[in-house]
Amino acid sequence: MLITFVRYTFIDFGVLMQEHSDLSVEIYDLLKDGRQLSISGITRELKSRDFNEHRLIVTGYLRALKDMDCLNEFDLSPSKIYTLKEDKNAGGFVRTKKEVKTVDVYGLVGEKLSKMTSAATKIETAVYIFMTLFDRPCFESELNAAGIDSNQITRYFSSTTGSTPDSNLVVKSKDFKKYYDELPQIPKSSPAYEIHTDKLDPDFLMRTVNILSALLKDEIDVSELVSKTANKSLLDF
Repeated sequence: MLITFVRYTFIDFGVLMQEHSDLSVEIYDLLKDGRQLSISGITRELKSRDFNEHRLIVTGYLRALKDMDCLNEFDLSPSKIYTLKEDKNAGGFVRTKKEVKTVDVYGLVGEKLSKMTSAATKIETAVYIFMTLFDRPCFESELNAAGIDSNQITRYFSSTTGSTPDSNLVVKSKDFKKYYDELPQIPKSSPAYEIHTDKLDPDFLMRTVNILSALLKDEIDVSELVSKTANKSLLDF
């Protein structure tokens, strides 16, 4: 139990700060004007301000603020002492939901799909990616947002064979109306689609993995971890 609590405190501090940004502002207020305080001192003064957080939570916050380059940390045995960075103001200590980066996932996926020449493959790949990301059927309006127009979808389903010898990989979902209440951004006139996951071949799965990997690399800088002599795959996007 304690191990889980400590792990949550020290590793998931981003979530903690997002949900309790008032505490980080209080820490700023305690340390302004050049004050130097230990973890115990900060915890004690927070309690006097009706912030009754466990010492481990406070420690997690202080570590997070240090990693965000908002605080200085130095050892004064047996304690760790914290001070404000000289160039930091209160604004740097607030991380609200409005400041969390939002991503146009449809546009990003659509950009990768635009390199495909086959409309059928594009539809099948998009449906599979969105089903994988969202754990639910994919709506036509979402395919539209990814650059796949409704005419392409209509032609896909009017084909007698689709993209496989026996049947289309993508089928119309029968159990999707329950999602309308959860997803107000989805028009209630928008049909939904699913994919036969048992019919996916290795090439299809590899292509999808490459797209998801490319999306991740677009958002996270992994250049220092990538081999300089790595060969490009034919499936790279």
